[in-house]
Amino acid sequence: MRTNRFIIRLTSVIAVLSAIVLVSCRYDASDFFQSFDDEPNVSPLATELGFSKDRPLVMGMNTSYAPLQYVNNQGVPSGYDVMFTKKLLKRMGIPFTFSPNHWDKMSPGIIGGKYDMGMLVYSPYRKDTTNYSEAVFRMYYQVVYRKQDFSEFDFRHLKGKHMAYMKSRPIGMMLKDEGAIGHPITDLSEAFVELADGKYDGVICYRFQAKYNIGLLRMSRQLQADDLSLEPREYCYASHDKRLIDAINAELKKMEAEGIIDEIYGQEVAERFGDIKIPMWVWWLLTCLVFMFMVVYVVNRNRYSHHLQRANVQLQQKNKALQLATARAEESTRMKSNFIKQISHEIRTPLNIVCGFTQVLTTTDVELDKAQRREMSLQIIENTERITGLVNKMLALADVNSSAILEREDHTSAAMIAQEAIKATGIDKASQFVFRLIKQTGTELFFDTHQRSAVQALEQLLDNAKKFTQQGQVTLTISNHDGQACFVVEDSGISIPVYQAERIFDEFVQLDEYSDGTGIGLAIARSLARRLGGDIVLDTTYTGGARFVMTLQSEKEETA
Repeated sequence: MRTNRFIIRLTSVIAVLSAIVLVSCRYDASDFFQSFDDEPNVSPLATELGFSKDRPLVMGMNTSYAPLQYVNNQGVPSGYDVMFTKKLLKRMGIPFTFSPNHWDKMSPGIIGGKYDMGMLVYSPYRKDTTNYSEAVFRMYYQVVYRKQDFSEFDFRHLKGKHMAYMKSRPIGMMLKDEGAIGHPITDLSEAFVELADGKYDGVICYRFQAKYNIGLLRMSRQLQADDLSLEPREYCYASHDKRLIDAINAELKKMEAEGIIDEIYGQEVAERFGDIKIPMWVWWLLTCLVFMFMVVYVVNRNRYSHHLQRANVQLQQKNKALQLATARAEESTRMKSNFIKQISHEIRTPLNIVCGFTQVLTTTDVELDKAQRREMSLQIIENTERITGLVNKMLALADVNSSAILEREDHTSAAMIAQEAIKATGIDKASQFVFRLIKQTGTELFFDTHQRSAVQALEQLLDNAKKFTQQGQVTLTISNHDGQACFVVEDSGISIPVYQAERIFDEFVQLDEYSDGTGIGLAIARSLARRLGGDIVLDTTYTGGARFVMTLQSEKEETA
């Protein structure tokens, strides 16, 4: 009986592997686009624009823009642009055909009406002679150079350097202004080979072109690519027919909302294997290895089935403990993932502002008055301080679980700590609610503590109240009596359930995952307070919002 079952299993494995081999050997790059080749139904929009099955839209195609658009070894139009355009036009119900041509023929062909449409980089010099759609995405510049020539390319000193670039008026003018010797080219792959041979000092191209050609020519050990702080270019559809562009803009908005643009272009520089021909002997070798593995697997599975059954009984006995541990691990992983996403967003937003304004301020052909420069400079400073605050919070996170006592070497008072925290958070200048500071008994009494840590802990509580209070008021009440400095922060924002009163002080916990924040502020605040001989608790009896009470040890007291 066992032998028959073994033969049946082995036969099934061989049949499956044979099918895999046959399918693998028949794979061809053109299959990737086969599902797009069916003719779309002609829509009323297509008829209105003058397109039909007998007169399809002619899409000009740039054969030099791999991997965005090119013709593969089988003569099939390929690339991300081709895939996206097919999906776009089929959604619009417009019959279409592709007309491949060299890149320098594209712009004249579109302007002259040879093509009904094409994809071009937006140029202000052509805006009066053709119509551009909204940008599908932005393309960034890189400089490619030989590793043996430069450890890092110095783009500030281009005088006398030989620089190759695809014909582009802005790049040509920039190189001329910097004193470089520009070499307009038409074949980027050939330019990379010539760069490796030492004909040029560098090649300027788009990021996706650099990665694609370095990989295609297998020059990763010879060539290096670095980003340039040049203004990115918008990649758009272009046509002499404004009605067509208006219709495409409307459809692009829908596709962006549905995530289709990111789905297709999200990894436009990633390597693809659709056009790689794998030798047949490799397929046979892989098939033999898989076959041998499966035979060994089936034999051992029959041989050790009895042992597996006994092990399964033991595993079932531990199942409940494992499920609990898994649930805790998944919750921890989920919270950490949310934290990473949130902190990335919190850092990226001010970083984009700093980079954007810095590029504007350092661009020589942008004229700004003093007020504009001052405003941009203030924005850069403000967002730099915001990033610094986030970094400091991340550093403080490392000490959350520390039990080391902080040195109380600062002579201060509850009033001074409160004033510093209010100033740092700017809560007294908030417009959405009223802020009140109430000073009670002993607020001016001096005591020894670590002032920066005490202020930082109170900052976290004030920031928390500021974030979750959209209207009403926030009150900070301070006092010092019975050997303790006390800080009570009350807000009229969102209430916290009693059963969450301790969980909110855990790392990465956010009760509202859709709100801003990192989920570590309260954990840092409690850690600092406890290391200063005090504590932070949530007053669960308070029902008007949230009330946090922070206490600090203040045994050494004297009148100010």
